[in-house]
Amino acid sequence: MKRVGLIGPADRDELVRLAIRLEERGAEPVFLDPREDAAIAMDPTHVFACGEDLSELSACYVADLALRRPYVLDDQGVPDPGASLEALDASRRQLAIWNAVLERLRRRGPVVNPPRSHDLHGLKPWEMAVYARLGLDHPVTLSTNDVATVQSPPSSRSGAWIRKGLVGGVSYTESFTPPGNQDEAKEALGDGPLLVQERVAGDNVRAYVLDGRILGAAVVVPALADDTDSRRDTHDVRRYELPDSAAQVAISAARHWGMIFTAVDFMIDAASGSHLILECNSAPFFVNFEKQTGVPITGELADFLISPPRPVSPF
Repeated sequence: MKRVGLIGPADRDELVRLAIRLEERGAEPVFLDPREDAAIAMDPTHVFACGEDLSELSACYVADLALRRPYVLDDQGVPDPGASLEALDASRRQLAIWNAVLERLRRRGPVVNPPRSHDLHGLKPWEMAVYARLGLDHPVTLSTNDVATVQSPPSSRSGAWIRKGLVGGVSYTESFTPPGNQDEAKEALGDGPLLVQERVAGDNVRAYVLDGRILGAAVVVPALADDTDSRRDTHDVRRYELPDSAAQVAISAARHWGMIFTAVDFMIDAASGSHLILECNSAPFFVNFEKQTGVPITGELADFLISPPRPVSPF
């Protein structure tokens, strides 16, 4: 019987659903919950973590490594410099040993969502610059902490702007009006840089990619017609047939970032019909999407983890 590692909180919906699909296919899901002490140990022939011998795992799905916070706050909520340095060092060491474990496991079979794929969440300005370099249609995007620049963003097709978090998934997207003077610009910047992007009038589409193919796509409709972020309050999710050109963009972007499994977000420009790529999401949530659209994401993932189409390097 094949054993597949599932790394993350044992009660996370995606892992629970994936475990069911693996069992239906005759495989054994092995839950590895890193929220407690992972107790990792490696020697020339074995790998142990979370109380399990991982040496015989044939594949691994990473939902969340539960890395320690790289800072410590005092009683007033202010970072403690000394304690934060120690916390940062501990977090780095924790990530380093997980990287070593997963690289070792990759010699036996696929590791879906390794830590390096999560790094893209914190590289949004770079991600958009890469799409521009690759010639992929994308919204005009500006990242800056310069007072003058934020007052005069580059021209955009729509003339309207939104503000997004530099780190994916941390904050909601909001409408943005370029500041009229230096004081307003300084207030907008606050204590750090911001990312602004042209506002595209049209539908938001999410497409799931697995191993170079599209599993399915859907239009995500916000509850309010003028809402800038459908995650805040989703009204509906409607299955959508992604055009071949957009499908190739999603597949190319996933391949460029080395992502076996990802959710690629687009905006459809209502005026031109163009699909503008927004981002690739590692370890995306998919249970609700699957329920709302009928796209069998979990079953496809289980099939891939049990029988990957490509051979892997020896352990």
